[in-house]
Amino acid sequence: MHITDDVERAAWLGRRMYRQGGWARVGSIAGYDFEAYARILHPRPTGSGAWEHRRWADVAATAEKVMHPLVQWERLLDHDEPHGGTSDVGHLDPQVLAALAPLLGDATTTPDDALAAYWVGGSGQDLIGRSATIDRYDYVLARTRIMELAEPGWGVDIGFRTDESPQLLWPEDHAWVLATEIDWDSTIVAGSQAFVHAILTDGRFEAFPVDEDSDLSWDGDTINRSTT
Repeated sequence: MHITDDVERAAWLGRRMYRQGGWARVGSIAGYDFEAYARILHPRPTGSGAWEHRRWADVAATAEKVMHPLVQWERLLDHDEPHGGTSDVGHLDPQVLAALAPLLGDATTTPDDALAAYWVGGSGQDLIGRSATIDRYDYVLARTRIMELAEPGWGVDIGFRTDESPQLLWPEDHAWVLATEIDWDSTIVAGSQAFVHAILTDGRFEAFPVDEDSDLSWDGDTINRSTT
């Protein structure tokens, strides 16, 4: 992985993110007009700060809540307003990305030529490189091979002390986009029907089908709203 200043390679994606439905729509962060979309829920951290692959479904069952494609974590906790600030917001666990890598690689004709985009207001703030504006955010871009992301240790190549999953990732043929919105605790993968089906049927991921107009804001989870 290495930083690239070829910011023009990001221009296509910004054009796909036009906000016809508002900032919280799936298409507004992963791009509109893909065949299919999957939402991958981020594994929850423990109270000690260590990462644990604890599923949302376990919490929902304990709380007698309903798991569904637009579920919101804090609705499962019966909060009546979003609190935010949990450590997995805007962060896809690199272990999850590593598990996704073979599926990502199989779904593109250019697995050895991909771009990772790091938000300059977050993990990308210490990266040195020309920034690309993609829709409403600026990013530093890094070239990578998809299978590089399957093995730990690639983060040091661009200046991280540990591996840091990007906010956006796509191959040169634009066959798919992986998007982790900085304010969400889930990641969207957009691509072909077959690709998304492979993710949804892989038991390692807690994933749901969504569409480009799905509302992933706090208000999108109407099923688990408190009745008190």
